[in-house]
Amino acid sequence: MTLEKRFDKILEKYTTTEVNALKGLAFIVVDKHGHTLYSKAVGSREIDITSGSHLHIDSVFYIASLTKAITTLACMIAVENGLLALDENVRDIVPELQKVECLIGFEESDKFPRKPVLEDVTDPISLRQLLSHSSGFIYDQLHPGILEWSQYVGRTDHTFTGSLAGYTHPLIFQPGQGWAYGPGMDWAGRTIEVVSGLTLEEFMQKNIFSKLGMNDTTFRAELRPDFPARTMATTWRDRETGLLSTGVVPLALPAKDCCGGAGLYSTPEDFSKILKLILQEGGDILSKESIDEMMKPQLPDLRWFWDVTTGPSKRHLAQTWPEGAKGTFGLSSSINLEDFPGRRPRNSVNWSGMPGCHAWVDREAGISGLLMTQVFPPGDPMVTKCLLELETALYTHLREGTPTIWK
Repeated sequence: MTLEKRFDKILEKYTTTEVNALKGLAFIVVDKHGHTLYSKAVGSREIDITSGSHLHIDSVFYIASLTKAITTLACMIAVENGLLALDENVRDIVPELQKVECLIGFEESDKFPRKPVLEDVTDPISLRQLLSHSSGFIYDQLHPGILEWSQYVGRTDHTFTGSLAGYTHPLIFQPGQGWAYGPGMDWAGRTIEVVSGLTLEEFMQKNIFSKLGMNDTTFRAELRPDFPARTMATTWRDRETGLLSTGVVPLALPAKDCCGGAGLYSTPEDFSKILKLILQEGGDILSKESIDEMMKPQLPDLRWFWDVTTGPSKRHLAQTWPEGAKGTFGLSSSINLEDFPGRRPRNSVNWSGMPGCHAWVDREAGISGLLMTQVFPPGDPMVTKCLLELETALYTHLREGTPTIWK
């Protein structure tokens, strides 16, 4: 059986024959030569599979945290253009960050919410820390303390209101003293806006999307009249029954601001061009040195990331990783420090977006894969199993030494 047929069979399995199958899936494999080795979308764009609305490789998806890869590329472009430096103190650039504080606890009280105990943030916050999630920011929805602080101060904006106000809250540790998954990329995007005088959308359109021919990637989906008829429906899986029902994208639309951490809409075809760019070491947009910097480990203490990938956050941040696998974090991406048995080798990087969007880059083999669907909550087990089967099929083929991916 050819690898193409193996992929076809796996995608068909997870959209038709499996109990409570996914409504639709798109899968793309690209290489370092700029070739698309496999590209197919299967299933339905609508939750009603009898609607006749077939999913296509240029269907529109909410890509959530896959946005982070593109925001980081934008930051590296800004660095190469002399607008920013990775170790520059962004608190001197972004007014909203100048008075940020650190939450260290709450006063003892029988009442809720309790009065927060805050301390000044005296150290700089660097662009590098924002891009590697070591700045002290965490998504408010992931931290009970930030949620309690929000209630105490009467804050109504939050992660999904699509505004910088939703990311304006205290740190949970001093900059550079830990790792937490949070809105660092959103503040990195805001930093680009300040130094460039452009919105993040405008900066990306000018420096990335127009150059790569990414005509269907935008923060402003509401301004595209063609998108509703092309967008894959969002589904929600009941964790007890496994049944899928109609879901909603959690991020506000329209969003007030261009959220560099999770705000983009795109297509599988468009996003695969980002993966090609990385495999081709920046192409005509970035230098190899900038791509190398993005892909290398950035954390001084590996335990920071291990604690997360082996703890309660594994479902969202490392659901496709083998149990106990060691890793670290680069600029925007997870990096596995061990081979995944039968799959990608060590030092590969990956990104994941909440609704079942996954991408990895293996620079050693010169291969990258992208799997996309739209199912909540994050960490859908069927999406994970599908990705593992597709990836295993690919690397089995590569280990066999077959000269072409099709044989």
